[in-house]
Amino acid sequence: MDTGESPSESGDSTEDTQPALPLYKRAFGDDPSAVYDPTVYEIRPILETTTDDEKRDIYNVKQWPESDLHDLTAGDPPDMDFSNAKPANQVNYSTFQTYLEPFIRPFTEEDVAFLKERGDRVTPYIIPQRGNRTYKEVWAAEDGLTGTEAPRKEEADPNAARGGMEDMNDEVAETDEISMGPVMNRLMSLIRPQPSATATNRPTEDGAPDAQGDTTMTNTDNADSQQADAVPGASVPEEHRPLTALPPDAPRPAILPPPDFDSFESRAIQELKYIGFLGPTDTPDFSQQLDDEVAARLRTLQAELRTVAARNNARKARILELTEERMAMQEYANIADDLDNQVNAAYLKRNRSLAKPNNKKGAAHNQRAGQKGVAVGGRGVSEGVKALMQKRKDWIEMVGPVVGFGRPAIPGDDETVFDDENMKRLEKAEAEAEAGDVDGE
Repeated sequence: MDTGESPSESGDSTEDTQPALPLYKRAFGDDPSAVYDPTVYEIRPILETTTDDEKRDIYNVKQWPESDLHDLTAGDPPDMDFSNAKPANQVNYSTFQTYLEPFIRPFTEEDVAFLKERGDRVTPYIIPQRGNRTYKEVWAAEDGLTGTEAPRKEEADPNAARGGMEDMNDEVAETDEISMGPVMNRLMSLIRPQPSATATNRPTEDGAPDAQGDTTMTNTDNADSQQADAVPGASVPEEHRPLTALPPDAPRPAILPPPDFDSFESRAIQELKYIGFLGPTDTPDFSQQLDDEVAARLRTLQAELRTVAARNNARKARILELTEERMAMQEYANIADDLDNQVNAAYLKRNRSLAKPNNKKGAAHNQRAGQKGVAVGGRGVSEGVKALMQKRKDWIEMVGPVVGFGRPAIPGDDETVFDDENMKRLEKAEAEAEAGDVDGE
């Protein structure tokens, strides 16, 4: 065979053979960092600003769901190792069951009796009569300090008329030595003139103006015209005069001794009886009337209590209606469970009898079963079991729809059992019942 000469053996070749380059140099060159490498050598973190396309690339998936269904889960999945021993602070199951039992227990007649109870509608709205002793004396008696406390300050009866206008002066004006009776106080408050919006400075006895507009209580001969004569040419404005003031030219009666306030009080009561405000035999006892600040505050709180009590009773009536419905569902569920247990017991009994066949009675049984139309290869169902199954079917189909099959509906987030229509109806019934109780008392 003819063969060519090897280039290495040929003396004509003048080129030196180049050694082979390393693989990384042939792939990336002398500077690998200058060559683009699409390979990702680490898992990138997922941030809130990461787009869906970036998430698909990171996890190497084809699609990325729009929702992770976190709002439909029952809670955060456990991420602990429960294979170890139970924690030291773990609650016993019996303790948890005892705590949970009042919330899931069935309704009883005691619950219905509690919801039907409406409480006392009369006694909370009666203000007790004021006692003769102050609270300091009552507390001292309770603490056993009677006789060691300071003597009680003597005060005049606030409901008794004392003195007269002739006895009024600056010294007794701020005391209780002179006082009208309660009837005259109320009548005088009705005819009291409207004070002026701007206070006017009135001069005092020495001619200096009084910055507070006070009038002296000293009884002088010109006391009636003191305000008009204080400033020359001034007169009392017509709109500031009392309603019972007589005109200047009206005839004046003969000078009579002014009656005292006790006479004013008896005459006012007599006139009230005459016009029908009081009965012929009515004698008001103002010492038993509760007309102070404490009594007014109590009446305000009682009005609020009446409103809240009526609302709570209406809500209890609404809960009572729902409780009666739930008790009907509860009774239906109990009977349905009992029927299911009876059917299950009959089924288990039948299976146990099938496991022990009787060869002696096998032929006769097959013959009777063939006459009754039951399959010979199996065992028929007794009439008692058939009646039990029919009873269960009738109970579910006939009674179940009436009580919602024993499963009460759960209201949604925008629903409430205290709807406006039912609450208005129950509040009206509660107001009528309360009015009947008050009339009965």
